[in-house]
Amino acid sequence: ASLKKIGLAAVLATACAAVFVMLDAGAPEASGRSSASEFQTVQLQEDFQHPFSIWQSAEHTGDKLSRKPVGYFKADFSFSGPEVVISNVQGQVIEGFGGAFTESSAAVYKKLSNDQRDQFIEDYFSLNGLGYTLGRTHINSCDFSMSSYSFDDHDGDVGLTMFDTSLEHDKEELLPLIWAAQYMIRAQGSGRELKILASPWSPPAWMKDQSWNPGAPVMDHSGQPCLKQGMGQVWANYIAKWIQSYQAHGVPIWAMTVQNEPLNNASWEACLMSSKEEADFVANHLGPVIRELVPDVQIFIYDHNKDQVATYALDVLANSVAGQYVAGVAYHWYSGDGWDQLDRLQAELKQTDLKLLASEATWEAYRWRKGTVLSQGDWEFGQGYAHDIIGDLNRGAVGWLDWNLILDEKGGPNHVNNVCDAAIQVDLSKKEVYKHPQYYYIGHFSKFIHPGSVHLDSEVLRSGAVKVGPRPYGTCTGDDGLEATAARQPDGQVVVVVLNCSPNDVVFKLKYADLAAQLKIPANCIQTYIFQEVTDV
Repeated sequence: ASLKKIGLAAVLATACAAVFVMLDAGAPEASGRSSASEFQTVQLQEDFQHPFSIWQSAEHTGDKLSRKPVGYFKADFSFSGPEVVISNVQGQVIEGFGGAFTESSAAVYKKLSNDQRDQFIEDYFSLNGLGYTLGRTHINSCDFSMSSYSFDDHDGDVGLTMFDTSLEHDKEELLPLIWAAQYMIRAQGSGRELKILASPWSPPAWMKDQSWNPGAPVMDHSGQPCLKQGMGQVWANYIAKWIQSYQAHGVPIWAMTVQNEPLNNASWEACLMSSKEEADFVANHLGPVIRELVPDVQIFIYDHNKDQVATYALDVLANSVAGQYVAGVAYHWYSGDGWDQLDRLQAELKQTDLKLLASEATWEAYRWRKGTVLSQGDWEFGQGYAHDIIGDLNRGAVGWLDWNLILDEKGGPNHVNNVCDAAIQVDLSKKEVYKHPQYYYIGHFSKFIHPGSVHLDSEVLRSGAVKVGPRPYGTCTGDDGLEATAARQPDGQVVVVVLNCSPNDVVFKLKYADLAAQLKIPANCIQTYIFQEVTDV
């Protein structure tokens, strides 16, 4: 085979007298349940070989981020089935993956034994675990807090002289969890840092327009406008002071969103902001004060569901003054795929440096299926996450954030009973910690697509996908066909993630440059392939 220049790993592989290619043992494009043990090796006589490692999680096989036998590419060949084609065309630089440091997660973490706490931090933040480097936390309380709170509850304190810069409330549980994650990441000597995205759910109650509320001022719910007249600068100053206080406690803030879910008048902490109101707030108050006092902090707009992300974000960016302060657009997954909105937004922002960030996803309690066991979780929840991550990365996302890092057996605590699933949950009565399928599925990305990796264009030919209409968030079935995404690590390794939400095995071809391999992905399975890049293509 006449191939381009290849990496050192491939050259070393050619020194072996016999090399092997991972092939499907069954008939071409056969269906039916099988495990990865059915992969067999066939000796080939090729001039060049190019090895790849395989990691797999597959339902009913016991594989959960399991490493499989090494496979080898050979020279490209014709194939009539699904084909995953990886190019060297570069896209966005990846910031990383992670989850949310909520007060609820911190409260559950605090109740673990010392050994369980150490294992939890290692499972998420070590290189041996998922390698998380992103985190999200709340400015003031959110629904996943023990109760509503702020750091200045003194009505009329527009100078913020009573702001609690000591952060006494968060020092009880939330900050110790963040510090533990920071320590783990730094102790590995990899040069990585934990990047925190901060989001406000609500200003202190005294800053909010309470004309809709006949009772005592509250942080829950929101009128429109959310803020009292004249409070825009006070709220912006408050946010900057919170960031400075966190930094003084050893937690640098990488970025912030202007408002969590600005179109959601939730029964918990909320602050409604139309796109015009958000643009005005950023242009006249938040942007200038952040640039003056904490200039390294990036501002992301929107931070709500994908179904309106392009419309809302482009409205904000139409305000040229606001736009000069904006680093990117954040969004949530609760309205479903929203690929049309992301496609539109990516096309509109193509000539800019603005970043797209998937800032929240989780499974709410109403999605729990009858018969699901806490110790096992729901395999479809993992598939739904992977489907969303692949779609987001392929449409320009620089990162992806899960919601709560850990919750108790009831999906909380949550002070308004808005309980959810989590990638790790704990039965506190049994003192047992369980990893749910989401944990392993996220790991197929976060463990291998390192910070600083560059997304690579990919295409799935003859994927088997059929056109589907609007669906609940996280839906992934055989109708979605074979899905894939790819990236190149800073060290030159190429990472390819392949997802099969079908109840049947799929035989497919993986093609990269002049190289190809025939492979099988089991039913309801995710696989990660890693190999050295081919240069000069």
